[in-house]
Amino acid sequence: MRNKITIIIIVITFAFVFFSNNVFSTFFSNYLENQEKVQLDSSSRSLESFLDGKKMKYQGTVNDYSHWDDSYNFINNINKQEYINSNLIEDTFSNLGVNFIYFVDEDNSISYRQYYDDISNEFIQYPENFNEDLVEFIRNSKPKEDISKIMKLGDQFYFLATSEITDSSKVKDSMGRMLIGRLIDENMIKELNEITDSNISLSTVNKDSGDVAQEPSLEDSESVSLDLVTLNKSKNTLQAEFMITDTAYEGSSVLMTLTKTRNFYSSGMDQIRNFMLIYSSIMVFILLLIFYLLGRYISRPFIKLIDELKGLDLTKNEIQKLSITKGKNEFSFLRNSVNHMLSRIETEQYKVRENEEKLYATLVSVGDGVIAVNRKGIVDFMNPIAQHLTGWSMEEGYGNSFETVFHIISEYTREKIESPVQKVFATEEIIELANHTILISKDGTERPIEDTASPIKDTLGNVIGAVLVFRDFSDKKEKRRQIEYLSYHDQLTGLYNRRFFEEELKRLDTRRNLPLSFVFADVNGLKTINDAFGHQSGDLLIQQVSDVFKTECRADDIISRTGGDEFVILLPKTEAVFVQELVKRIKEKIEQKKIMDINISVSFGWDTKTREDQFAPDVLKNAEDLMYKKKIFNNASKRSEVIKSILNTLHLKSPREDAHSKRVSIICEDIGRAYNLSDDEIKELRIAGELHDIGKIAIDEVILNKPSKLSEAEWAQIQHHPETGYRLLGTSNEYYNIAEYVLAHHERWDGNGYPKGLKGEAIHWKARIISLADAYDAMICERPYRKALSEEYAVAEIKKNAGTQFDPDIARVFIEEILGLTW
Repeated sequence: MRNKITIIIIVITFAFVFFSNNVFSTFFSNYLENQEKVQLDSSSRSLESFLDGKKMKYQGTVNDYSHWDDSYNFINNINKQEYINSNLIEDTFSNLGVNFIYFVDEDNSISYRQYYDDISNEFIQYPENFNEDLVEFIRNSKPKEDISKIMKLGDQFYFLATSEITDSSKVKDSMGRMLIGRLIDENMIKELNEITDSNISLSTVNKDSGDVAQEPSLEDSESVSLDLVTLNKSKNTLQAEFMITDTAYEGSSVLMTLTKTRNFYSSGMDQIRNFMLIYSSIMVFILLLIFYLLGRYISRPFIKLIDELKGLDLTKNEIQKLSITKGKNEFSFLRNSVNHMLSRIETEQYKVRENEEKLYATLVSVGDGVIAVNRKGIVDFMNPIAQHLTGWSMEEGYGNSFETVFHIISEYTREKIESPVQKVFATEEIIELANHTILISKDGTERPIEDTASPIKDTLGNVIGAVLVFRDFSDKKEKRRQIEYLSYHDQLTGLYNRRFFEEELKRLDTRRNLPLSFVFADVNGLKTINDAFGHQSGDLLIQQVSDVFKTECRADDIISRTGGDEFVILLPKTEAVFVQELVKRIKEKIEQKKIMDINISVSFGWDTKTREDQFAPDVLKNAEDLMYKKKIFNNASKRSEVIKSILNTLHLKSPREDAHSKRVSIICEDIGRAYNLSDDEIKELRIAGELHDIGKIAIDEVILNKPSKLSEAEWAQIQHHPETGYRLLGTSNEYYNIAEYVLAHHERWDGNGYPKGLKGEAIHWKARIISLADAYDAMICERPYRKALSEEYAVAEIKKNAGTQFDPDIARVFIEEILGLTW
């Protein structure tokens, strides 16, 4: 036996060493290459993420400018020179981070172009062949589509983004398009190198060369995709070429080449070879050691163990155990294991009884009700939960039939349900109770339950009884009812939601419900209310409108809140005449309500399906289109009314702000007259001065009137009021221009103001006037935190801060012309 074991061990050892060396080498080599691929995939995703971010940035920038009314007027030659002087300047290119801007007419002729060098910070001539490549792109691209691409212009690569030029409401027809571009320069390539820990380079591959994986397209895609074209591995480097599928002009594709060192792979393979050498040496040493130990520790102890096992007599009541040898070798373990097995045999009956007791305790302690019955359906066991739910104690239920103890009926029909135990005996399968099952306890208490009945089988598979496990379903049922309610109702108003409306429309869209009418409603000025008074006021506005709908509509009408400020009313069997009367009543009720002293306004549109062949969604769309036409007609005057109401509310909240705004308005008017402005410009400046602090409506009254120093959080709230004012005024055409002045009235000449940190001439001239007037009045008038300062002190402060906080020219005119003092 020893010789056989020796031969087997030698063969197995050498085979194992040979096989394991090959397996380890192959496995770790593949592992290292997979890790390289993971690093390459990670680098690819990082590149895609970087390129996607840039693409979205420049597409967003061109969309902002191309859908601007001033851009639309510019392409129509209305405000050309003023637009160029105000917007197409070096600071604009620098702030936007772009190198060129093109304006192209409908016939693809270039209306305006400019190239900016961000190194010298000035406009320069276009690079060689740049214009020819861009003209080729313009000629081949679709003018109505937004495009954001990567392409080669001249000898360099650029991010390119285009969009058609429309007015801000996108109502007027497009008159051309706008193109912007950003050079992929050394700094951007350096950033890509740092992101991917590799060397990145860009190149183009001509279509005729046969290297292009797929034909590039002029159509835009949602994200940049890098397709791996080639992957070359050398001993020390790995080079991957990716095709950028988001290229820009037909016949050319952009390749991005990524070069990485293979330090990880090389060092890993060296370590694997060293490990294999050491591993093989150890295995040879172990083999020699086995030869020595085999005879001493296996042959003799094994023969002795066999002799003792032959002498065991399992027929005796007390089984003799094997002698225990000293030490912790395998034979000692075998002897202990055999002795342990013999002890287990002696105690098996005891453990069986113990397990029965544990099983009983488990059934008693389980959180569900458990009832066990025999083959005749007689109750053998009931745990405490089952006793509580049925009202029968164990002593009362034992020996009774299952149907007597477990009385169940249907929630809907109130009829008795067939016994689940009898179903188990008939089918010999697990049975579950149907939904809406009610258990009636002995004292008459009714509870919804859910349960499972299972057969009890002996070792031969014969059914000898059944066990029923059941639980109280009351809480779970109530939660399910609440979930079902929320899935079909709007949480804020309690009205139906869009999901319910769409399902009801499918159900009611039948001939018997004709005429089927739709009312589409949209609350006017909700965004303005939210910006001015917070979303709680906006929610209150929505609730008041929904309350009117509930009061005026019939019980069978389907009222749904389908969006933030949108409602749809579905009226089956309703003529158009009745719909008009209903809308009239609703409007009258709504106009009687107010939010923060602001009249509530809702725009309505309606239409009626009178024929079965009409498509209901088209009728609903007609109602929506009519609503939007009315909303456009009403919005301008309504927004101006809301803004005036907001201003009045601010003045009621803080009379000091009312007086301050009026004084600033007068100072602005005086400065305008000193500059010999037209009457319209003076009027605009006066209104801007009065509205400059309207954004403070969103600031807590306690903060506005706080007599002590503001905390950092409170000061942060104060600093947001120009942006709040800008959002409020920007919603009204009447105050649209003034919104820009209000936004910038806390900017400083030296660029240290807020919210944008504009500097010098970049700040609108009228905003600079408001800034000076605001500061002067704040100094000479009393504030909650200090007494009024003298006029001499205020003048000295203005002189001191001219050229840092204030426009020096405006400061001089104010002191000399308005105050009549010497500079």
